Amino acid sequence: MRFFLLVLLVLAFPAAAQLEADNARRTIASVELLLKQRPSDATLWFFLARANAELGDKAATLAALEKTNELGDGFLPSRPGFDKVWDHPQFQALRGRMAARLPVLDYAPTAFELEDRTLLPEGIAYDAPSRTFFIGSAQGKVLRVTESGVASEFAGAAANLDAVLGLAVDAPRRTLYVVSTSALTAQGEKRRRNAVVAFDVDSRKLLARYEVPGAVQLNDVTVAMGGRVFASDSGSGAIYEIGVKGPLTSRELLPAARLGGSNGLAASPDGAKLYVAHSTGLAVIDIASGTMKRVANPTRETVAAIDGLYQWQGQLIGVQNLTTPGRVIVISLSPDGESISRVQTLLSHHHNALDEPTTGVVTERGFFLLAATGITHVNRAGGIDEPDKVPRPLVVRIPLPR
Repeated sequence: MRFFLLVLLVLAFPAAAQLEADNARRTIASVELLLKQRPSDATLWFFLARANAELGDKAATLAALEKTNELGDGFLPSRPGFDKVWDHPQFQALRGRMAARLPVLDYAPTAFELEDRTLLPEGIAYDAPSRTFFIGSAQGKVLRVTESGVASEFAGAAANLDAVLGLAVDAPRRTLYVVSTSALTAQGEKRRRNAVVAFDVDSRKLLARYEVPGAVQLNDVTVAMGGRVFASDSGSGAIYEIGVKGPLTSRELLPAARLGGSNGLAASPDGAKLYVAHSTGLAVIDIASGTMKRVANPTRETVAAIDGLYQWQGQLIGVQNLTTPGRVIVISLSPDGESISRVQTLLSHHHNALDEPTTGVVTERGFFLLAATGITHVNRAGGIDEPDKVPRPLVVRIPLPR
């Protein structure tokens, strides 16, 4: 699911190019306010560096990156966001020092590659009983893909989908849940539609469309124990429970503005907690009471800006694509699930196939990562910028620790 930093922790950036400088200044003001409360937060210093880089302020960018490097690990500026300072020798020297501290973990063989460069996939799901994958498209469709990479359309125009982001399979109930949102385009914002659409995995039948009229831009979806379904709203930060077990309604589990950039979701194995990836880290929600707290992170490793988030054997797997050019991490939690004990890199940015990685899925054969997507080539008109530079959608397989 696409990670929206935008106005950090508050609102999405306006899309118009002429407002980029104002947006960067707003971000700087927001981050500097937060730094008064959390001066040792390396992630905030990284976002401050990025915003200053968008203004072309080399000195401020370098100063903030030095603080990032002093306080945390797992950061590496990529060209998007740092383009205006990219060629400065001092920036490249500092970036080199940051890169030298990152582990090199690049083993992940190709699982399959798709031919359609216009697919622009965001989400991937897996159905273990049929051993098939489902891949969504910003062009408003879902593909079914075999383990050997043979793709066929699962849902298309007849399903009346907008851009497809998060996907999740409820295998016991043979249901695929699909996030559909119009909010990626300027025209779509004028007729805003956000829904979680349910399909029968085996027959492809559209089972239900769960509208979420209060959402700004739905992003991820996950299935908890017992078949409860939750979705994140990256536009407002809200978290919804989708009413799949009763009337076709949804409820706010977490109100808007409590978190900024809510994105990846993962339920605890017992179904009691919901973990939420957001702009600066992880949060955990007690599903019964709706209370939320930040997951404490005493390690130096950043767990910020995670796109896809997944539960695996009581741990969490996260896909990052903003604080580095891309990496996959496994996060070990304390016994109460409210703090982080260890962060381990599974795949680093050194893998030559990574090109805007977004999400993945845990399978019996490892973690399958949607490694090349081209998703940022989607423009506000719904077209594709620089189509000749869009990669073929590629999925790689990452072995999981034993």
